[in-house]
Amino acid sequence: MKQLTNSVIPLTFLDEYDDPVLSMNTVQTKQGLGFMLKNAILLCSLMMLWFFSDAALAEAKQANNASDIELETSFSSLWLESQDGSKKIASEALSTEINMSVSGPILRAIVKQTFHNPTQVWLEGTYTFPLPEQATVDQLRMVIGERVVVGEIKEKHAAKKTYEIARSKGQRTSLLNHHRTNIFTSSVANIGPNESITVEFEYQQIVDFRDHQYTLRFPMVSTPQYTPPRTRLEKDFVKPVNIVRSASDKLGNPVSIHLDLKPGFPIDNPSSTSHPISVKPINDTHYKVDLKGTSALSNRDFVLSWQIKPFSKPMVSILREDIKGESYGFMMIMPPQIPLDTVKRTPRELIWVLDVSGSMQGESIEQARSAMLKALSALNPEDSFNIICFNTRAWKLFPHSRIGTEDNLNLAREKILNLEANGGTDMRPALSLALNQRKHSEQLRQVIFVTDGAVSNEEELLNFIQTELNNTRLFTIGIGSAPNSYFMRQAALAGRGSFTYISQPSEVSLKIDQLLRKIKSPALTDLGFDINNPMASVLPTTLPDVYRGEPVYVSFKAEHFPSYAELTGTLNGTPSNLKLPLDNTFQHKGVAVEWARRKLSELSDSYQKANNEMKKNLKLETLDIALAHHQVSRFTSLVAVDQFQARAGGLLKHQKIPANVPKGWVNHQTRSSQGIRLAQTATDLPFNLWLGSSLLTFSCLLFTVYCLYMRRTT
Repeated sequence: MKQLTNSVIPLTFLDEYDDPVLSMNTVQTKQGLGFMLKNAILLCSLMMLWFFSDAALAEAKQANNASDIELETSFSSLWLESQDGSKKIASEALSTEINMSVSGPILRAIVKQTFHNPTQVWLEGTYTFPLPEQATVDQLRMVIGERVVVGEIKEKHAAKKTYEIARSKGQRTSLLNHHRTNIFTSSVANIGPNESITVEFEYQQIVDFRDHQYTLRFPMVSTPQYTPPRTRLEKDFVKPVNIVRSASDKLGNPVSIHLDLKPGFPIDNPSSTSHPISVKPINDTHYKVDLKGTSALSNRDFVLSWQIKPFSKPMVSILREDIKGESYGFMMIMPPQIPLDTVKRTPRELIWVLDVSGSMQGESIEQARSAMLKALSALNPEDSFNIICFNTRAWKLFPHSRIGTEDNLNLAREKILNLEANGGTDMRPALSLALNQRKHSEQLRQVIFVTDGAVSNEEELLNFIQTELNNTRLFTIGIGSAPNSYFMRQAALAGRGSFTYISQPSEVSLKIDQLLRKIKSPALTDLGFDINNPMASVLPTTLPDVYRGEPVYVSFKAEHFPSYAELTGTLNGTPSNLKLPLDNTFQHKGVAVEWARRKLSELSDSYQKANNEMKKNLKLETLDIALAHHQVSRFTSLVAVDQFQARAGGLLKHQKIPANVPKGWVNHQTRSSQGIRLAQTATDLPFNLWLGSSLLTFSCLLFTVYCLYMRRTT
């Protein structure tokens, strides 16, 4: 076994995972000591050259990234582009207003982003923003004075061409694209001198429900994301932000939020763990919710939750929408639960994977430590455990999992309390260690992944999880003010587990308790859903495992609405089924939109894994559905064109504004005129420089020994 001694984390962990750079066979002694010394010097020199070159490349790459114009910024950033396309800089947003309405489980939101051109020249801009990972964007409007220009859905290349023609003709035009995960970009051309322009878009999502509580989360800032050096990104990938504000700077990008909450059943007062809010009850089924004050700073995600009153907990929610001769349905089903005291305990192997990268500094690492300590105290004596930590590299506490004795637990607690956050966020080595550990055959293996998910290679990691998972279950815990919830949720889905989000230190105890109860309870597995309409399109095609307190979501499309449905599965080794009559349904707007979203998401996942021939068919099917349902997708965009010519020519003037630091971030950063650059610890640069310097010293020492040896022999 190798031992890793880390200067940043003053601990000794075993079995470091690292890709080999050089391998060297044993040098044959018959070659002589002089030849050995010469080879050693040559080898060290080559390695030194490699590491210094790699460090230089990393530094150059980092410098280039610092000026890269395609940035994943905080929510409200407008990037202004010169006519020759040589520069982009950010313009201050005047305001962001978000109006949400919730009816049952469906949320509809209108986001209004107003920008101002303070110069005497014409501007073009592109702004990048995150949305909830399950959001569907289907409307775009551009507001210029009293005039409203409505966007239309087109194939992506056709939409771009329409935009470019309008731009060249001097017409005001806007283009909205979906790039990846939950990241969107909107381009706006021909903004006049001293002119304000508003871009409006609408989206829909299903509000998350578990443990009889609804939770709404709206991302208002993007966490800068780490890209491992080996990763190749798609050509339309929006690069992570690397210029951020200092935590001590005045934060910009104010946001106002207004929510009309009509869940359709009695609830307790809504509450927020992220922002101060004002709540105005209309009655026990209708509330008005606003952010306190005129606006809030966009430096953390907005989180709102509301609890169902005990006497009104629904087991089944069925919604229906009839459009153009077709019927759409959406169902939320709470499966039966087995009391915990009747469940036979199965010995478990719990593998905790802890992110200790630089993005976890500050509030996030404190939350992670608290979560780990809480989890260790809840281990059963028959359970075994291990802890894997990772940043740019990955290592584990024990060579193999150990039983949760007091001595082993105390050792783990000591290590956890001394952990510090630094370095890049390379998840794959950690996942490899977790999924490929030697498994105790009699134990159920459960992997709990604690991270902010600040990575850009999501698809690579998800494919790896699906390939290597086997019988393991993967649960994810999102930490911090703005975690990558798309990746966290998809990773849990691929790992046949569940996702938990912890936004505040005060939530750690409750959320960890809920998760531990969940993973101790038997999951409802082998799920099947059947309706009395064989021609219906039911989504998802394969239902995931469902854990205690979680619902089953099903969308379907059929020529005629079915009269009944049946949910089947296995619970604690016993077959279970639930028959559901569908006679008492009512019309609800947005049900067709949700079916289309799920269908497009499924097609996108299939496209990612398909060969070239299959991709052609999947693209055509995606286009048909996206165009029919007016949704932005992998292959469609929204474009709006004002028919009036506004500009005949002009120059562009720039101003710069950095993105906000996510709340709780503490970074060792270097100040520049452009704000704060991310720490070099987000790359391998410090390690390579240290290793290169060490090799240089060692080479000099070997050379001295070689000279002395040759002098003595001659």
